[in-house]
Amino acid sequence: MRKNGRTARKLKKLAWRFRQPDWADNHGVLLPVKHALVSPGIAREIYMGDYEAKEIEIISKRLATNDVVFEVGAGLGFLSAYCAKLVGAANVFAYEANPELIPLIRESHARNNVAPTLINALLAQGDGEREFHLEDDFWASSAHRTGGRSITVKQLDLNSELARVRPSFLIVDIEGGEAEFFAGANLSTVKKICVETHPDVLGDRLLSEMFAGLVAQGFALDFSLIRKNVFFFHRPE
Repeated sequence: MRKNGRTARKLKKLAWRFRQPDWADNHGVLLPVKHALVSPGIAREIYMGDYEAKEIEIISKRLATNDVVFEVGAGLGFLSAYCAKLVGAANVFAYEANPELIPLIRESHARNNVAPTLINALLAQGDGEREFHLEDDFWASSAHRTGGRSITVKQLDLNSELARVRPSFLIVDIEGGEAEFFAGANLSTVKKICVETHPDVLGDRLLSEMFAGLVAQGFALDFSLIRKNVFFFHRPE
């Protein structure tokens, strides 16, 4: 029986009805299943190995052992833990604006025996503070979506962080903040970008302008790795 075959998935679905573990394996990374910040829907995705499946498919095919990873929107710490296992924790830098997620991300990293750099801050132009909206589903929290519980979070200057880290691989999932992020980012050291877009927040025009800006800077869209709203850009050699 294949690990991810139809029969195996049917058996996992059946097992899920009777027992939910505290932690589950998602593409080789242990993630929390029973936690106040993890909704039932996300918990089931983690258990079934479907959580952030589009991103992990792209990253697993394009991440190299010599990459320096700069993740914006760390979520549960899944992608930063996955990358740290391949490139080493010293070469992974994860940023998360939501302060409520930080302890859980650290716990996720510890469960996976990795310790990438984790910074609780929003990245934009200039240091300071920014209004941030917390939603019941953590993945929907954003500075660019309205509603939810409003808090003030620390903002760090994006280009200062890019200059300090000098990343080669960007991973960006910031719920509608991607257009602002790339409009002001100095991408001189970056060779690869995995970005989730949010057309429901930004609309076609702003996302088209974002794509055009990346192409103008020498990036090409990898048409073989378009996964719904998740895209991979790279600098052709």
